[in-house]
Amino acid sequence: MGAAKAAVAVLLFALGLASAPRSSVAWDLILCAAPNNLPFSDRDGTGFENRIAAALANYLGAKLDVLWFHGGEETIDTRLRVGECDVVMDVEDGHPAVLSTLTYYRSPYVFVQRADRPFTVHSFDDLMSQNLSIGVQATGGPAHDALSVRGLEGSIHRFYDTEPEAIIDDVARGEIDVGVMWGPTAGYLASTAPVPLKVSPVTPEFEPPFIPMFINMVMGVRRGDEELRDLLDGAIAARWDEITAILEDLHVPIMPLQKPVATR
Repeated sequence: MGAAKAAVAVLLFALGLASAPRSSVAWDLILCAAPNNLPFSDRDGTGFENRIAAALANYLGAKLDVLWFHGGEETIDTRLRVGECDVVMDVEDGHPAVLSTLTYYRSPYVFVQRADRPFTVHSFDDLMSQNLSIGVQATGGPAHDALSVRGLEGSIHRFYDTEPEAIIDDVARGEIDVGVMWGPTAGYLASTAPVPLKVSPVTPEFEPPFIPMFINMVMGVRRGDEELRDLLDGAIAARWDEITAILEDLHVPIMPLQKPVATR
């Protein structure tokens, strides 16, 4: 092959790679995650975000890198939107600042109590008939609202907005009778408690008039990156059973969802 033809061949090859979809070439998938936030993520890779992201990257033929960041909600504005990472794993469905994937799990609000207590709480109405002290994970959330409309504000011992471990500790020690929490943290921490604890999903699933007692979680990518969103949707559908197994391994309470089929 002459020098001119060789140069053209190299150029065409390079252009082909430039226009090829991510899934057909080696590429990096950068995850934004907190370094010490189990069961969600951890620097040692044991969090379910780490493990699920690794499974999806493996399916897509991508190399997973992690940008460790303690920013919480701030991560989307200061890291994802400016391009420092490609995906944030645990985003509530409907978040206005991201392009959302398929829902990859749904977790309920739950009641946590000692297994040796002679009562079991399944609904907020159960709390109205018993003189129980209550701990609430978040001020102003759906669980707090459900207690307020039933006149149970006086039974709330404490709010634990930034201390989920403390609500589990207080239930285990008997400082409070019932903790009201969101599922992932509750299930994981209850499994590590020094005494057996019961974790019961709040029933019914909807609080009147139509307030869900669960949260649908998606992965968030930058707005405009439909290609990556579609790739992740396909990977979620393909690795659905593995995703479910990872969540169950970390004792995350999950509600049944129909196994998705990526259609985009």
